[in-house]
Amino acid sequence: MGSTNVRGLSHLKLVSILEQEEFDVLCLQETWMAEHAAPLLLKGYKILEQRRPTGARGGLATYVRNSLHIESTTGNEYCLQVKLKLPNSQRVNIANVYMPPASSLAKRDITEAHATAQLEHALEGIQPQLLTILCGDFNARIGTLTPTLDTTHPVRTACDAHVCPRAKWLMYICNLY
Repeated sequence: MGSTNVRGLSHLKLVSILEQEEFDVLCLQETWMAEHAAPLLLKGYKILEQRRPTGARGGLATYVRNSLHIESTTGNEYCLQVKLKLPNSQRVNIANVYMPPASSLAKRDITEAHATAQLEHALEGIQPQLLTILCGDFNARIGTLTPTLDTTHPVRTACDAHVCPRAKWLMYICNLY
């Protein structure tokens, strides 16, 4: 599985990403696809998209290999969530997230509280008993904050000590899922 912010999706970028690594699932953020543009199809993959309803930029795309069964999808401009059934019958939740910087939200007259609530709403369908992969671009610097995953994971260390206002919310979301 792979995840990257493409800052504008093109066929060339898509092929370049897949030449480096073979992915069963590829989550892309900031696709910048126009509302009525044709999706960039890729042989051997199903594509799920969530485009920004107004304004430029933003957008999410999740490419899923045809051999994987998509059970359900939900989403909005901040999150594209898919539940997959793998060939071994295991089920997994994958949430592809793009949360714009607070300054970008403000330019569109969207509050941080509204955007985070919309993302949380898209995540509500996640079944907590299933493996959940939460990936994407949260535009959050968490500095030295440490999630409380469990005792088997090593303590997280960071060179970047900066903690942005969104950081504690991100840790809360990570602890939920």
